Amino acid sequence: MKIAVLTRTQIPFSLKIYRDNIKKELSDLGVDFISFTESDPVPANCDIVWEPGLAGNHTPPDIYKNIRAKIVATVHGAALFTMKWNEVNTSFLQAIRCKLKNRTTLSAWKWFREKTSAVITVSEFAAREVSHVFTIPREKIYPIYHGIDHTTFNQDNTVTTESENYFLHVSQYHPKKNVDRIIRAYENLSNNAKPELVMIVPDYKTKIHSKGIRHIHEKCAPSELAKWYRGALGFVFPSLHETFGMPVLEAMACGCPVITSDSTACAEIANDAALFVNPRSEHDIAHAMQRLREDVSLRDTLRKKGLTRAQNFSWQKSAKEHLIVFEKVLK
Repeated sequence: MKIAVLTRTQIPFSLKIYRDNIKKELSDLGVDFISFTESDPVPANCDIVWEPGLAGNHTPPDIYKNIRAKIVATVHGAALFTMKWNEVNTSFLQAIRCKLKNRTTLSAWKWFREKTSAVITVSEFAAREVSHVFTIPREKIYPIYHGIDHTTFNQDNTVTTESENYFLHVSQYHPKKNVDRIIRAYENLSNNAKPELVMIVPDYKTKIHSKGIRHIHEKCAPSELAKWYRGALGFVFPSLHETFGMPVLEAMACGCPVITSDSTACAEIANDAALFVNPRSEHDIAHAMQRLREDVSLRDTLRKKGLTRAQNFSWQKSAKEHLIVFEKVLK
C-alpha cells in the first residue's frame, strides 16, 4: 500500500507526534509513504492520500479538489466552533478573526467532506463534535485513540525530581487549559503544610505572585516531564476542552494520580482511573486537590488504576487500527 501524506512544517507539537508515530509504525507494517507539502502537487502514484493534521479551524487545502485518489482525513477537533469565544481566544479582536476564519473553513468543508472516503478522530467525543460541526455522517467517522511512548513515560522509581511534595500541571498555554482557575483553586487550599504547585506552562505570560507556586517557563524534554510526573503528589489537568488529553495518559503511565475534567474527552480517556471535577468550578478543583493531599489510600488506588489504564494505549495498536481503516477504504 502506498500512502501520500501531507507533511506540514508548521503544526502543533502534539499533531507532529501523532503523524510521525503513525507513519513509523505503519512503515514497520509494510506501508510505503510518499510525503508532499501544500506547495507540491499531490503524488499520482498512490493508493490513498492521508491528511493527518486538520485541527481547530484549519481549512482543507485546495490541492485536494482535483485528485482522484481516495482521501482519509484525521480531524483532531473543532473547539473553535463549539466553545465560548473567551475560552478559546485571548482577545476580542482575535475572536472576530477566528469567527471569520470559521466561515471560510465551513465553506471549504462543503466540498471536502464529499471528497473524503473516511474521517479519523482521536476519541468518541471528537467524533461527535466533528460530525456535528462539519455535518459528516457518523458512520463515515472512525475514532482511534493515540498511543504513548512507554519507553519514556513509565513508572521508574529510581529517579525522581522531588518526593510527592507538589502538585503538577503541564500544558502548552491556551485559555481552555484553565490555568487561571487552577491557580485560584490552589490559593483556596488551607495553608497547613501546603504542598507546592509546579506549573510547567512555557507560554503563560501572566506573572504569578501566589506563594507556593513555581512557574517553569522553559520547555521540558519528554524525559524531564516523566521525572516530574513520577515525583508529583497529583497531576492537575481540569481542561475545559480536550479531544484526547495526552498529558493525562502520560501522568498515569508514570504512576501519578490524576485530577481531570468530568467532560469532553478527559473523562473518556481516564475512564475510572482519575478524580473528576467540574472544570469551571474552583471549589471542585480545590476539593479534589485537598482529597489527594490528605488521602494516601486514594492516591494509591488512582496510581494503580492509572498504570493499568495507560497500558491500553500504544502507537502500534493505534497504527494497526489506522491500517484497518485504510484497507476498508481501498476495498
